[in-house]
Amino acid sequence: MTVDTRRSNDGDPIGVISWAWFINIQADVPGRYDWTVFINGTAPEGPQWNVKDDNLHSAFRRYRDGADRYRSGDVFHVEAAHAAGKNLYVTPLNRCRIP
Repeated sequence: MTVDTRRSNDGDPIGVISWAWFINIQADVPGRYDWTVFINGTAPEGPQWNVKDDNLHSAFRRYRDGADRYRSGDVFHVEAAHAAGKNLYVTPLNRCRIP
């Protein structure tokens, strides 16, 4: 799982958290992915799912419907699962503090 922060169009220096989950066995990559995003241990949106033919990636915006969803110093993490044939992939425990 990789995570980085990006500027949003309104000039906010950490307006978007971009995250991606890479599975190294290419044959196991396509299929359904289920995930939930957490901020400080609470899920502001989710669970979600999508069928992908490449690795799972998404963006989590700071502002939505006129409200902040995270602030500097909050803890961001994603829990995800992906079934591929006889293999079940789950994300490792991963957390990062938002700068």
